[in-house]
Amino acid sequence: MTTSRRIVDILIQSPDGDTIAIVEVKNLRNLSRDEAIQIRRSLADYGVPVQVPFFMLLSQDIGFLWKDSKYENLDAPPMYTFPMENVVARYSDRKPGERLYEAEFEILALRWLNHLTINSQNSDEEPEKTLALAGFVEAIKGVYALFEAEA
Repeated sequence: MTTSRRIVDILIQSPDGDTIAIVEVKNLRNLSRDEAIQIRRSLADYGVPVQVPFFMLLSQDIGFLWKDSKYENLDAPPMYTFPMENVVARYSDRKPGERLYEAEFEILALRWLNHLTINSQNSDEEPEKTLALAGFVEAIKGVYALFEAEA
């Protein structure tokens, strides 16, 4: 069976080209866990690979992280949920609570993730605290985060 490659919002891969994480940005207001599960399932149905070491879904309010997810259980809830307000405050000049355009938030998320790959962020703050607990921060050290890449 031949699988076609799909464009993903952000692809995080090792220098050898191994996929470490796929990050999808859906900047929906009040994104719920159930909606996140449905979005992940829809992406898998469309051909986006979700069976990667880490699959992340982000909105400017909240993030969801699946670790070592499998196609067999597309209805599995995310293993980790974390707030995104601190990231938005650090990387945006907008007023607190002001909604970013999805493309604007994608670029902000890419900047944040690239900083995580090269810098040690304060792991006492969210969302880095939760991502460190999940092993995500360590897994992406020294790798590449690519915008709108083929996975």
